[in-house]
Amino acid sequence: MDAIIIVWIVADIIILTAMYFVDMNNLYNAIIIFDTGLCIVLFIQFMFKIRSHENRKQYIKEDWRGILIDIIAMMPYELLTFGSYGILRLLRLFRIFALFGKSRRNIFNFIEKTKLNYIFLSLLIIVIASSIAILVLEGSPTDQIQTPLDAVWYVVSTITTVGYGNDLPVTFGGKILGIILMIVGVVFFSLLTATLSSWFMRGIETEEEMLKNKIINMETTMNEMKSEIKEFKELLKKNDN
Repeated sequence: MDAIIIVWIVADIIILTAMYFVDMNNLYNAIIIFDTGLCIVLFIQFMFKIRSHENRKQYIKEDWRGILIDIIAMMPYELLTFGSYGILRLLRLFRIFALFGKSRRNIFNFIEKTKLNYIFLSLLIIVIASSIAILVLEGSPTDQIQTPLDAVWYVVSTITTVGYGNDLPVTFGGKILGIILMIVGVVFFSLLTATLSSWFMRGIETEEEMLKNKIINMETTMNEMKSEIKEFKELLKKNDN
């Protein structure tokens, strides 16, 4: 659910921002449905978060900025204003900033939960180091990779195994580095998939463990009840005798 909400928020930010630069009147009804659906989901998430705290007043007092961002982010301005122009367009801008702040918090929380921060930090270091290395190796004026942007473009496209092929290394060292980056890319995405799968499975295992504990408690209670019933029957027999 966290991952779905993050993707939904990012997509909504892109659409709302694009509306300032591109005419989307023919798609506006679909945008309203998409945006309003996100507002409903954010409202439900907000209510669950408020209800989960025992001392709600203390929580509101401590995290009032985050709550204010949540309230602005979940307000359906597109539905209420329906594409109005003028001063009302500023409301959309405020909401874009609020959605950006909320998505940033959600992304950081998700990364912290799944322990992906170490993987992304390692990837960032690899990208920076490889970009510098490819610039040094491909230093000739006749080489295709000339600027830092060319180097980053080549490294990222190679690690992600997209391989557009616009900029290619021509030196022996550059080709060796490219092979290493391909292997690193495969390992990285395999590790990413394994980490996410492990996180999801951990939640399932926790639920299964809780269910097992409940079943064990029920069995213990039933055994105690059987023992008490047996004692009660024996007591009745003694009284009858």
